[in-house]
Amino acid sequence: MKKSLAKHFPMLFLQFLLIVGFCSCENPQEKKFKIGFSQCVTNDAWRKTMQEEMFRELSFYPDLSLEIKDAQGNNALQIEQILEFQRQGVDLLIVSPNESSPITPIVEEMYQSGIPVIVVDRKINSNLYSAYIGGDNYEIGITAGQYIKNLLNGKGSILEIWGLRGSSPAKERHRGLMESLEGSEIKIVSQIDGEWEKDTARIRLKEYLLQANAPGFDLVFGHNDVMTIGANEIARELNLPSKIFVGVDALPGPYGGIQAITDGVLDATFFYPTGGDKAIEVAAKILAGDSFEKENILQTAAVDASNIRIMKQQTDRIINQQSSIFRQMEMIESQLKIYKSQRGLLIVFGITLFIAIVSLAYVFKSLKDKQKINRELQRKNKEVNEQKEKVLSFSKKAEEATRYKLEFFTNISHDFRTPLTLIQGPIEELIHRKDAAPFRNDLLMVRKNTFRLLRLVNQLMDFRKIDSGKLQLKVSEQVLPPFLEEIMSVFNKSAKDNQIHFRLVCENPKIKLWFDPSMMDKVMFNLLSNAFKFTPKKGTILVNVEEDPLKHEVLITVEDTGPGMNKEETEHAFDRFYQGKSGTRITGSGLGLALSKELVELQHGTIDLKSEMGEKTVFLLRFKMGKSHFEPEELFSDLIQDQILDFESFLPEQDDSFPIENEPPDLKNTVLIIEDDLEIRNYLKNKLQTSYRILEAEDTSSAFLIALDEIPDLITCDLMLKNGNGLELIKKLKATPQTSSIPIIVISAKSSEEDMLKGIKTGIDDYITKPFSISFVMERIKTILSNRNQLKEHFLHELPREANPLNSDKKFNKAFTSLVEENLSNPHFGVNEICKEIGLSRGQLYRKTKTVLGYSVNDYITKVRLKKAKYLLINDSGSIADISFKVGFSTAAYFSTVFKNAFGITPSEYRENQTQGKK
Repeated sequence: MKKSLAKHFPMLFLQFLLIVGFCSCENPQEKKFKIGFSQCVTNDAWRKTMQEEMFRELSFYPDLSLEIKDAQGNNALQIEQILEFQRQGVDLLIVSPNESSPITPIVEEMYQSGIPVIVVDRKINSNLYSAYIGGDNYEIGITAGQYIKNLLNGKGSILEIWGLRGSSPAKERHRGLMESLEGSEIKIVSQIDGEWEKDTARIRLKEYLLQANAPGFDLVFGHNDVMTIGANEIARELNLPSKIFVGVDALPGPYGGIQAITDGVLDATFFYPTGGDKAIEVAAKILAGDSFEKENILQTAAVDASNIRIMKQQTDRIINQQSSIFRQMEMIESQLKIYKSQRGLLIVFGITLFIAIVSLAYVFKSLKDKQKINRELQRKNKEVNEQKEKVLSFSKKAEEATRYKLEFFTNISHDFRTPLTLIQGPIEELIHRKDAAPFRNDLLMVRKNTFRLLRLVNQLMDFRKIDSGKLQLKVSEQVLPPFLEEIMSVFNKSAKDNQIHFRLVCENPKIKLWFDPSMMDKVMFNLLSNAFKFTPKKGTILVNVEEDPLKHEVLITVEDTGPGMNKEETEHAFDRFYQGKSGTRITGSGLGLALSKELVELQHGTIDLKSEMGEKTVFLLRFKMGKSHFEPEELFSDLIQDQILDFESFLPEQDDSFPIENEPPDLKNTVLIIEDDLEIRNYLKNKLQTSYRILEAEDTSSAFLIALDEIPDLITCDLMLKNGNGLELIKKLKATPQTSSIPIIVISAKSSEEDMLKGIKTGIDDYITKPFSISFVMERIKTILSNRNQLKEHFLHELPREANPLNSDKKFNKAFTSLVEENLSNPHFGVNEICKEIGLSRGQLYRKTKTVLGYSVNDYITKVRLKKAKYLLINDSGSIADISFKVGFSTAAYFSTVFKNAFGITPSEYRENQTQGKK
């Protein structure tokens, strides 16, 4: 059988290749180019017409496919959809924006990335696109103005319904209309914002018509048909005398402008082609590499009773043809699916046949080999299972040991920081006392070793973070020499006292490097601390920085003229807890160099050591230039360099700290101390009670009740409390209206950046880690209370109320007052608009403004408007009517009435009195 297969195998293989080659030939009708269409317009009729035109034109280009994403007027959503198209890898992008400015940057970005972009209907604020297709909105405005002049015989009044004022079509149509009406007796007496929506236009027009002194008009000109149709409906509801209604778009279909003219709803409209078919035509030229026009301006024409019959017939015929085309496309698509299915079956059959033939040739050999392999596998599986059980056992023990180790590091860090606080605080006070002068050197030594112990605790915590994978890189680009000089400045006094030649050598003082400032600070401090520890008096310590362009890296060396290391010490210098056996190498904890190596390698660098006994020791650090070797989440372009913390061993021997100011007690302010450690709580109480009224709590439940009952002026709070979590207590206090404005200072042994960030996010005013300086704590309390008092005085003069705004929701106050200022000139601005913007119900809004500002919503808006009006009456030479409109009153008469009720005189009398007073 094997010989027969070998004999006929070449022929069978050739037949297989012919079958697969034939079946896998590309069908000429398969789509090759993908087009993404992002639209954001809110006009349903326009959107439907655009899509129908595109799909109708696509029937002539079988090599193109189209995917549509609709943002429904949401600019932010449209930007996300465009980015999604980019991720999908579309060959060409068609964009129909709702507003120009928000979409311009993303269109420019797509165009500059190499994706052809066609802008449809509305231009962007740039020329960075491949092609533009749309009507000339300025020309439409001109044509509409000329038509209206003929319609009104050069005399009359117009009510204009705007589209979205930020969109280019609305601005251009209005500009063209105004220029066309120049020189005539036709005036635009009123304008309302329809925002392209029929319902919006209906509501705004109805509000306008129900005003007592709303100016009359002869003709309504809407920036599109749907708004004009809505205006006609409102006019009929209110039984207005006959008006003329003119729109723009002339879209086909049962709800379009052409049907509206046929039904007598509109008197005229102006053809504004959507350009869907033209967009596909230009896209096909771009993708085929053919020449095309960048600016494709579509023409307009007036549609009214004189030509509506012909236009209606043409559009109906196009709609019927389009339906026929869609049916044909569906049939073609169905045939293509059948063809692809059959072709796929052929390919599968050919491959299956080939595999079957090849498999038969080896089936007998495989059976024999399989039996042999199975016996071997059974033996191996038994051994693997035994090893697996051992590994799982060891893994469980290792995980348990790691968990205990991490818990130990966490607990011991907290346990160390609490007694260190109780040591450091009294020591700081004793150093400031004059009667402690005989013991000054001893006190300075205690303080120095307290900081040294804290530094060792911090190093242990860094190792814990490295082992648990929680030490995150925060890399930024820094100028390296100034950064190193700042660290070296900490050692200047020690160098001077020991007559050590200590300097930085760098040919290029502007070398830049991407690194984590906090980690680099610890690395350099440990290396310099090690160098100063072993360098004798009158020795030399040099820090050298140089670039290596060939290796694309920066080399930092720290060289000292100390006793050097032997071979064994050099090999184990970076091992954790390793201490040398010769001479002074026995001193130290064995943590500094090990931590430095870990931190350097985390930044993708290397650290090496070269040492010669009796001569020198050199540490060499190499870091890659650029930032490509870091992950995106590790990059922080605006990162602020962390404060250097490891300066404890080199504190000055003289007292150059600031003394605590002895101020007279001010018991008007109350401070609540939340701390579960009795000694620290008593320590804080004893130091603060001379200046403040003190309240105490040791758990979260009692602390919350005291804060709610007493409303203290400031709270200090630990994060690790009995029967609760200090962070959760702070969140609860900030979420409670009565206590939300109380400033809070966290005093905690938790010193990690993650813990600090969590605290800051809850809204605390400061975060102080244990051990702490009592003078610093007292100064922070004093500063925060002083700032709060200044803020209180500021708001008492600025806000139109006499209550203290610090007990209110500042965020709500800022949002509410800003919203009122921005809409001061809008007569329609009121409760509904504020509720929508701020996200509150009417009832919630009324209660909130009454609590925060002391006024009802309408009273507050009226007071702000009248305050602005008084300013304008003095400083603005405009008429009383102009000023009334500027401050949001719909009529001058109503403005005068409200002004006189508030101030006892009319606006004109107020202006006259102020003018005479100036004279």
